[in-house]
Amino acid sequence: MIFENYIQEVLRMSAFYGLVEGNRSCATRGGSKSSGFLASAQSWDGSIIVRLYYDNDQLKCRVGTNEGSACYTDYNSADFVGSFEEFKKLLNLNKLIKNGQARVIKHRVKK
Repeated sequence: MIFENYIQEVLRMSAFYGLVEGNRSCATRGGSKSSGFLASAQSWDGSIIVRLYYDNDQLKCRVGTNEGSACYTDYNSADFVGSFEEFKKLLNLNKLIKNGQARVIKHRVKK
């Protein structure tokens, strides 16, 4: 009950909230609109890095990958940079392609 109350208090104060769980107990972190929030999931084979932040009151995200267990990504090489809504649409499109409900069409350019 005390932990649940703590989480509710953090959620009220933070623009961002994250939780990790591994072979130890859970750890949580919050982030404000001005600080943003950086999270990375790492293995020996690669890392996924996500940064959430606000730009002119619009929620944005940067998603990148790195070789090995690196927790930061070069902003110039991020795999996706855009609004959170654009990212959700991209994930939904990927799901439709995987389910065979949409397909990728390659256009040929005439020379």
